[in-house]
Amino acid sequence: MSRAKVVLISVIGLHLVAETSLTPFLPQLFERLYGIDEPGATGLYLWICRIVGLAALPLWGLAARRWPLHRLVLAGLCGSAVLDLLLGLAPGYAAYTVLSAAIVTTNSALLLAYPAFIAEHDADPSGGERARLAGICSIVVVFHLSTVAATLVGAGVLALPEPRVGISAFALLDVLLAVLTYRVLGKRAPIGRGTAGGGGAAAWRRFGGLAMLAQAALIGVAFDFSVNVARPFFTELAGDLGSGSTGSAVLFFLPSVAALAVLPVVRRCHDLLGDRLLPLALAVAAAGLAWQALSSSLPGLAGGRLLFGVGLGVGQVAVELWAFRATGTAGPAFTAVETARSAGLLAAPVAAAAAVSYDLALPLAVAAAVHLLATGLSLRRVPLPRPQPALMYSEEIR
Repeated sequence: MSRAKVVLISVIGLHLVAETSLTPFLPQLFERLYGIDEPGATGLYLWICRIVGLAALPLWGLAARRWPLHRLVLAGLCGSAVLDLLLGLAPGYAAYTVLSAAIVTTNSALLLAYPAFIAEHDADPSGGERARLAGICSIVVVFHLSTVAATLVGAGVLALPEPRVGISAFALLDVLLAVLTYRVLGKRAPIGRGTAGGGGAAAWRRFGGLAMLAQAALIGVAFDFSVNVARPFFTELAGDLGSGSTGSAVLFFLPSVAALAVLPVVRRCHDLLGDRLLPLALAVAAAGLAWQALSSSLPGLAGGRLLFGVGLGVGQVAVELWAFRATGTAGPAFTAVETARSAGLLAAPVAAAAAVSYDLALPLAVAAAVHLLATGLSLRRVPLPRPQPALMYSEEIR
């Protein structure tokens, strides 16, 4: 893997860890730092951060029309470094919330590392969709590994005698990656700032471009919503079946284990199935979710989790491939789809809370139904242009 790819995948990993590491521990963190033990404080904090992130994404997309992606990523890293340092010094809950919202704004720029990373694969001599698929598989691997790493990091920060030190320590990672980004990518002269990335960018200028983007966004929204709506109350459901706290945790992460296990065969599946891979993966995941919703025993629940994980691993790759085929590696188109997907995530916890008031297994049934909806959307063919390899950067300036 080239140095540019290593730096960009590291930025992606940092973005995932930084966004999620402290989230499961916010109630304990607020109690330790500020003596606040009201659940509403955590809810308000998360709501503000998500709304700010939703507003910031399209702004970074507009900025990508004028400036190259790697410079915007560098700007986001520099801004996050300063704000992460200040966050550890926040004197009260209000200041912590304001600074966190500002960090969400700068961290949103790190999402542009995703299309930049895929553009590096497009620029490979082999190029084509197979190279792009390899890049997406790498992102999915980092996603699942970052989920585990984020949990460990968050627990580690909370276990420190002074959690503020751990919070501010994120600034060191920001600075390190900013230096690497500048040294590795800063000497490259950008070309085609808003149009790199092959077929998707060309499609944006064609009649079918908007339809393609809308389909990719709707599939992404349905996929993300159904995955997240099933999460908040799952451990409670598993506990009612007698799993215990350790068993519930294992069952919770079981789909990620299954997803990582099937990733090595995704490329072969794609070669065999082509565009049929996406609806098939979504249908398998829907079956796994329905199996969980109907299970009345731990073995049945575990079986449903494993089947869902298989569909999740293949489906994540297929959904991202579909999205990048629609957006290319152009920042504005990519952030448009990501903004829609982020909006869908806002509805997931609300729907989960409403469904669980009737039955603990109902969020899983809702997730299965929405996954089936995504399956139907993916079966509708929108003419897709054949991706053409395109360089995101020119040769290094000597």
